[in-house]
Amino acid sequence: MAKGSAHQAPSELSYEFYREIVEELMSPIEPSMDSHVRYELYLSKLVYLENLQEQCFRSVNSRRAGAANTTGDSFTAGDLNTIQEAITSTHAHMRATILETLDQRLSQSRLGNASV
Repeated sequence: MAKGSAHQAPSELSYEFYREIVEELMSPIEPSMDSHVRYELYLSKLVYLENLQEQCFRSVNSRRAGAANTTGDSFTAGDLNTIQEAITSTHAHMRATILETLDQRLSQSRLGNASV
C-alpha cells in the first residue's frame, strides 16, 4: 500500500457513497412513519449532511489551492451546493414534523379536556 493511500480511501468511499445516495439526501422521509421516528431520522440525516458538507468544503478548497479535479472522483462546488440544498430541505422537513407533532398533541389534549 502506498504511503498516504490509507488516508485517501475513506474520502473516496465517502464520495462514492454520496454519489449513490444523493437523490435520497434530497428526498423527504416517508411521511407515513411515526412523527417521532421521522424526527430522529431527520436529525441523523442532518448530522450526516453537515459532516458531508464539511468534507466537501475541505475537498473543494484544497483543490483550489492545488490542481483541479479532472477525473470526477471527488467533491465539486456543485456537490457542495447540492449538500447545502439538502440541509435546507431537511431543516424544513424537521420543522414540519415538529409542527405536525405539536398539532397532534394539542388535538389530543383538547379531546382529553373535552371529555372531562
